[in-house]
Amino acid sequence: MGLDVGTTKVCAIIGEQDDDSSLSVLGVGSTPSLGLKKGIVIDTDQTVESIQKAVQKASNIAGVEMHDLVVGIAGGHIQCHNSRASVEIVNPSRGVTRSDIIRVNSRAKALAMPVDREILHSIPQEYITDSGSVKNPKGQVTTKLEVNVHIVTAAVTSVQNLMRCVKQAGYNTNAILLESIASSEAILHEEEKELGVLLIDLGGGTTDIAIFSRGHIRYTGVIPLGGDNITNDIAYMLKISLFDAENVKKKYGCAMASLTRPEEIFTVTKVVNDKKETVKRQELADIIEARLEEIFHLVSERINATSVHDKFYAGVVITGGSALIEGIAELGEKVFECPCRVGIPHGLKGMTSVVSSPIYATGIGLMRHGFIDALNQPPNGNGLYDWIQKNLLRLLSFFK
Repeated sequence: MGLDVGTTKVCAIIGEQDDDSSLSVLGVGSTPSLGLKKGIVIDTDQTVESIQKAVQKASNIAGVEMHDLVVGIAGGHIQCHNSRASVEIVNPSRGVTRSDIIRVNSRAKALAMPVDREILHSIPQEYITDSGSVKNPKGQVTTKLEVNVHIVTAAVTSVQNLMRCVKQAGYNTNAILLESIASSEAILHEEEKELGVLLIDLGGGTTDIAIFSRGHIRYTGVIPLGGDNITNDIAYMLKISLFDAENVKKKYGCAMASLTRPEEIFTVTKVVNDKKETVKRQELADIIEARLEEIFHLVSERINATSVHDKFYAGVVITGGSALIEGIAELGEKVFECPCRVGIPHGLKGMTSVVSSPIYATGIGLMRHGFIDALNQPPNGNGLYDWIQKNLLRLLSFFK
């Protein structure tokens, strides 16, 4: 099961892997998130309650009880950088072994880490042998093996608070995955990752960024602005409640004022005097466009401030709840000056009519990652026995 613990909603998605390795969605549960702010737990009790409600809804629809979850994490505390390491191959003629690969990867993430931070992900980008860059060095004859690794770190307290909430809700955390990476597993095509793509996940409290190029992740980052900021702007400018502002955004919102018509109008109720007033949709679009342009420019500035810049991507994919705003792809093309599309989960069976929306991109990616992690990548050391036992029981259950 994938558990997306976001600022505006907590979403749980249960799936199963079919014989042809395709994924079927069995149950979806979503509930308002009341205990988080910009990806950080600020009220444990409310977060625990939201998790329990979302998981129970998904379990009731799927008809199965789930206890092991892959949990998404985001927030301004997330940081990333790239690392490089190399090892000498003692016996080059035998070729690179699995232990050599583990050794060079371990060296790449052996960083001087502050006590208040921990490594979430250490993702190999590419390996370099005497012959040059390779995706899989196993068996290659070389005297030296190098690796470029993408390191994602998080604040220890933020990770522990999230895991504690999951545990208090009565569930186990199988893995914690950065939400932008989860979303990429649900909506990006391999061709896009190879050519180069910028993923923008517009959540409620934060906007997550990920850049892929030559099939590998090159950059991840978080902007501390999201859909809630758009809602707040609408409430302030139109003098309406946050509840009404959110509904107005969903029903009448447009990312570009130029895409609206002057005659398009709607009615709102003012907070102070409870009077109804008519508002032009163009006026609403001006508010939304201004905030979205700010977010997109912050994304561009963040990327330009690093070694990763626009030459690494040939297009933009926007996902998350705010990606449903009409005209957002057109605005993306205007700001980033390259092709842009709205990303929705693909390659699924089951409840596709429900989850075929940017809202569920992270949850679907978390669920998909759980199957990849559990079935294709058995752990080493003491965890191997548990993995064999768990998957043997799964296999035997098919014959009951």
